[in-house]
Amino acid sequence: MANEDEVTLLFEQNSVAQVQEILNKTRADIECKKEDLRVMVGERYRDLIEAADTIAEMQSSAEAICKNIQTMEGLCGSLHQRGLIGFKTQAHQSNDTDRPATTATTHYSIAVAVRILVGAPEALWSLTEHRHHLQATQLLLLALHTHTALHLAPSAAQVTSWFPVIERQWINITQFRSTIVRGCSSLISSEVDDIEAVVDAVVSVMLVEGGSMADALSLVLRLRHSALTAALQPRPSATAKAQIAHFTTLFLASLTTIHAVFVDGSDGKSRLEQRVEEVVSGEGKEPSPISLLQESSLTLSFLPHSIRNFRPAVQSSTRTLQKDYIRKEVGSWLEKVLKEASQALTTLLSFTTSVKALGMIRASVWQVCRERIQPDHWEKVTSEVCGVAVDPWESVIRGAVVGRARAVVEGQLAAAREATVQMLTTLSADIAQNHKVCCEEGDVTSFVWSEAVGDLPHRVGWIPAATRPIAQAGGLYQKTRGYTGRLQGICRALNSRLAALLQDVAYFSPGECEKEGVRGFVRENSVGGERSAKEDHHALLTYLQEASCSTFIQMVKEVEDVAGAQFASLDKHVDWDDDSGGHLSHSPAGCPLPPAVVAVVAAWRLCLALTSVCQQMQLCSSASSLTNPDFARRASLGSKIETESWGGVRAALAEASGRLFKLVISSLTSSLHTELQESLSAQLSSGLEASLAIFATWEVVEIEEEGESGTVVKSSIHVPAHPTPILIRNLARLCSALNKLAAHTISRGNQSVVSEGTCEAVVSAYQTVLKDPGNITQTLALQLIFDLRFIQAILLPRDNKTAAGQVTALIQTLEARVDPFDLDVFSPHLSARVRLAAHRAQVLLGAVLPRDRPSLPSRNPPPASSATSSSAVSNNNALPIVLATEIPRFSNVPLPVSSIKPASSLPSSSLPGSVSAPSLAMVGSLNDQTLKKQGSPKRK
Repeated sequence: MANEDEVTLLFEQNSVAQVQEILNKTRADIECKKEDLRVMVGERYRDLIEAADTIAEMQSSAEAICKNIQTMEGLCGSLHQRGLIGFKTQAHQSNDTDRPATTATTHYSIAVAVRILVGAPEALWSLTEHRHHLQATQLLLLALHTHTALHLAPSAAQVTSWFPVIERQWINITQFRSTIVRGCSSLISSEVDDIEAVVDAVVSVMLVEGGSMADALSLVLRLRHSALTAALQPRPSATAKAQIAHFTTLFLASLTTIHAVFVDGSDGKSRLEQRVEEVVSGEGKEPSPISLLQESSLTLSFLPHSIRNFRPAVQSSTRTLQKDYIRKEVGSWLEKVLKEASQALTTLLSFTTSVKALGMIRASVWQVCRERIQPDHWEKVTSEVCGVAVDPWESVIRGAVVGRARAVVEGQLAAAREATVQMLTTLSADIAQNHKVCCEEGDVTSFVWSEAVGDLPHRVGWIPAATRPIAQAGGLYQKTRGYTGRLQGICRALNSRLAALLQDVAYFSPGECEKEGVRGFVRENSVGGERSAKEDHHALLTYLQEASCSTFIQMVKEVEDVAGAQFASLDKHVDWDDDSGGHLSHSPAGCPLPPAVVAVVAAWRLCLALTSVCQQMQLCSSASSLTNPDFARRASLGSKIETESWGGVRAALAEASGRLFKLVISSLTSSLHTELQESLSAQLSSGLEASLAIFATWEVVEIEEEGESGTVVKSSIHVPAHPTPILIRNLARLCSALNKLAAHTISRGNQSVVSEGTCEAVVSAYQTVLKDPGNITQTLALQLIFDLRFIQAILLPRDNKTAAGQVTALIQTLEARVDPFDLDVFSPHLSARVRLAAHRAQVLLGAVLPRDRPSLPSRNPPPASSATSSSAVSNNNALPIVLATEIPRFSNVPLPVSSIKPASSLPSSSLPGSVSAPSLAMVGSLNDQTLKKQGSPKRK
């Protein structure tokens, strides 16, 4: 009724069109709901179909599971029939001692099995403790077999609940697996000589791990590789000698063990394969595993046959490995071991600091080889295992030992070089900071002329001087060459280091090994081995020679650098100090040179001392010749030895000493040039009277001339007789400085440097002063001409054409300032007095005179065109000068005169007009008169 009311109401409220629209809309909704209903029904039907399919699959799976369960029941039944479970209730035994399978016997069997599990741990502990690893492995497998049988028994759940000790004992038993593997690995890795024990250990690992023959070979190689690597790891408690000897032993034992286990055997089978067959099949004297428990026969009779006669089985292949396969695997292993051993040996030997220790290591390796190797058998072993013959010394250790020996030699040479340079640096610092050291090194006269206890050698009367080596020459040898105590200390330190190095290298010779009480395997068993040892020693000596030459040359450069650094800090404008008695103004009081120059002098003397004093430098630079017996004998006697390599080192030292000496001379001549130039410039620019005041008194010379009327006219002239005092004073100061540096030790080449440097400095100073000769009078010109001729006569080297031309040009410039007539009159007298002055000055200036200058005559005849001068030119108090080349050690010394000063004691009337020294005759007469006045001494 309600629906009809709603319809009536719908028509009343809406028009026909609206009713039709509502009708259409309602019909559309009905259709949509129908469609949704169809879709929903279809999806549910599809799920129903899938559920039906799943049910069908589950039915199939259930049937398959049932079949599998039936199959498993059948397999278990077959196992039960084969006796693996071993607890039958019916009598079905192959042994007559087996008891009937009753309920009682079943319980007895379970009890005996449990007893086996209970007693197995104690037996395993005993076997592993005594290193019976194979028997322990068999017992472990028996326990595993028994435990499996108990778990597969029909009443396994009840047995476990009845005997909870089974699980506890099984936990203890399983721990022995890792214990056995560790023990076998340790035995395989060790250097044990019992091959049978190693074979048993390999078989044990194969049984426990279930590996094949190839796996066993890989295991042995891996363990041996680890052992060899560990043997060369540095340990604080072991020496390198012991570790390398242990490594050699392991290396030899490794190849021997591999050959014995995997190659050696009989009937075409290796020893390992034969042993595996004995254990698995029970052949030979190998007991059954159950016998290790020592149970009674009555107790064992309750066990099933499968447990009583249990034998372990190998799961993998036990076929003998092919030799090619073994060679391939061992070859790869050997290559890897040698590569790692080389690196490890290099690290291990880096802690060895002497060649003697390396020689002892080599001897220990030879000793191990001698004790453990039979040459014929070893060659067979290595050829079958590796394919090639392997020498443990040649292939593994020799390269590392020889390389380390070279490194030790190089290190000791570098240490000696650094110590020498450091000592020189310290000496240079002491010279710069300590006034006493600077004076002692800059002035060696007190050292040279003082006496000491060790000046003469102890056996001076027994050894001829010609054959006396430098080491036995005594301290006088060092003094004559100006080598101070500090320089001797540097040389002795270097000499001792090099002597220790040579002695250390000598221990690498095969003969020294025999002296140490160790005879090598190589020397006893192989001529080639002995030859290789000699080759190593000769190669090390050759390397020592090459390294020594390069090290010494580098040391020379560093010595020059030290001296150059000191010289670079020197003020180049160093002046002479008038108040210091010929010393340089920048040098300490009492020291002839500044500290920087003294440091260069010390370096110069050190280069000379190393050449002549440090004899071990010669031996190290000629080390390769020490294998020559004649050379070694002459070297041991201290005879002079000459080799090409030592000649190169000596040439480098000579060149360095020459360069250092040039630095010293350049400093001295620079000071000479500066002081001479400043003094001459100051005096010449101060006026004529002041200039004349600095000149020496001229000699008065009487001359005769014929007048226009034919009469002879006598007159007197003043002629220069001495060089300018400024020139003589500066040259004397230079000579004094050189004499304090032991001028007698200067070589011919360095003497030429001194002469040329002095001449160039003096000529350059005069050139600078005479650039403007306009203010020079005739009197000054004559004196300067005398100076230049004096320089030309005494200082100018023969081969210095440049300086000769400069002096000639200066003389010509000054002669232009003199009247030509006066020049003709003065020239002969100037020449005679220049020669006399040069003759006298040779004593004072001997340190700077060139050696190529001829000796001037001691007497000079008067000029033909003039009368004899009033000052008896021929009378002088100087000895005849000998050529400098004939005086290898000392310069000329003047003739000693009376202690009476004739210049002050003689009356002025008795002296001629000249200021020259009195003659020898006059001195003698004065001495006679003095003795007559005093009276002759009375005899007591």
